[in-house]
Amino acid sequence: MDLIIKITVLCGLIFTLLLTTQSNKTDNTVNDQKYSEVKIRALHDHENNLHLFDMNTNEVSSGWTTFTFTNASDSDHFAVIYKVPKEAVTAANESGDELLDHWYKSITTPFQEEYNNLADGSADYGTFVDNLVQSISEKGPWFFEPGAPAYGGPGFTSAGLSSKTTVYLDPGSYVIECYVKDENETFHSYIGMLELLTVTDEESGDENPNSSSAVTISSESGISMNGDIKPGNQTIEITFEDQIAHEHLLGHNVQLLKLSDATDHNLLTDVAEWMDWRTPGSLVNRGPEGVQFLGGSMEMIAGGKAYFHVDIVPGEYAWIAEVPNPEEKNMIYRFKVPD
Repeated sequence: MDLIIKITVLCGLIFTLLLTTQSNKTDNTVNDQKYSEVKIRALHDHENNLHLFDMNTNEVSSGWTTFTFTNASDSDHFAVIYKVPKEAVTAANESGDELLDHWYKSITTPFQEEYNNLADGSADYGTFVDNLVQSISEKGPWFFEPGAPAYGGPGFTSAGLSSKTTVYLDPGSYVIECYVKDENETFHSYIGMLELLTVTDEESGDENPNSSSAVTISSESGISMNGDIKPGNQTIEITFEDQIAHEHLLGHNVQLLKLSDATDHNLLTDVAEWMDWRTPGSLVNRGPEGVQFLGGSMEMIAGGKAYFHVDIVPGEYAWIAEVPNPEEKNMIYRFKVPD
């Protein structure tokens, strides 16, 4: 009888130990997932006309980081990631500003103020650029030297949809913004869509995702795709072979569109014109009817890689870069996903 009791107690202890161990493993897994994922919701405060990012965290470990972007507003949005140079941190400390406030005063505000003159016709584009460079050189010279390189981020995502993109982030400070405009020609970053993300020295240990197909973009060859894209959940590796500043002062990026009417040959031209922020009325609120923005990757430094996770259904699609005249640059790539 004593032997049976002892065996029963021993089995109970072992079972409890196994439950505790499994519970610890589960907790660690959940924490690791949160540690290397940033969830962003795009919101619109209609009462105060503010466009906002609601982020689940403002701090992550370094390494591969997945950005899940949920567009819960009535406008199209994206989330481009800029790395803040140490010189900006020093300048912010010397001025007594929080880092994000310093960025807003030095970069966001001058851009909006100078753009106002371009939008109302009181300055041409050349004058706008000259005045913008002068203003930023005075308030945030670190933006030009050493610079604030882009590290990708979730691409254009239509209102009501979600997208997911994984990028590699080194330790440091990053600014996340959306510069889509409202009907008053005001950039969303000027009215709330500007957030700071801190990436710590501790590494997440996550490996880069396995890809099912690949897309490459370069200033010389444009956009090319390697491997067919099939229906279902796909992870697409996007490689930036190089990076340059185009006519609109920005680098190239890669966006995925779903086309509702494959016979509308002017649709992609309309999308390209809407994506060129320089023209009043462009990049305002929502893109042309007939397309859905499914995400992708915002601009990255040369050699950068992003992994774009997307659920594909049969239909007509196109990759497009947010650059002026993308067709001339071979930065429109149409394809069909069969049933």
